[in-house]
Amino acid sequence: MSLHELVEPYEFLIGTWQGQGRGHYPTIESFEYTETITFSAVPGKPFLRYAQKTTNPDGAPMHTEVGYFRPRESGHIEFVLAQPMGQSELLEGTATVNDDGSLTIVLGYSEIHNSTTAKLVEQTARHYVFTPDRTAVHHEFDMAAVGEQMQNHLVADLHKIV
Repeated sequence: MSLHELVEPYEFLIGTWQGQGRGHYPTIESFEYTETITFSAVPGKPFLRYAQKTTNPDGAPMHTEVGYFRPRESGHIEFVLAQPMGQSELLEGTATVNDDGSLTIVLGYSEIHNSTTAKLVEQTARHYVFTPDRTAVHHEFDMAAVGEQMQNHLVADLHKIV
């Protein structure tokens, strides 16, 4: 497959990632989940398709989101997401290769749009650290929602399975 030059450095993302996570927030009870993320390429296009889903420990569906991972020039990253609970999320940030060869993607700028029936989410941030061999990732998701200040909501450790 012919990848766009902006996507080539992120070819390692293509495939399926899966692992365990845990969530907490002042307005809910803490919980555990299994997360599956899939990235796929469109030949020649400057983005990767993204699909995410989570299930509870019994295998019942929890959350899902879809979107596009858009690498830009000079390590700039855009992430465009839609969620069935009524939010759309535009995140921007940077990708940096660390001294140990790991890769950190910090998406600290966000614009959130909530439908009129959605719970109010005001801001989000996502932080990914990929191992030097790019086979595992630690992911943290922060959120300001329903009157609470920005704080950690989710933490997951995923491994590439396909």
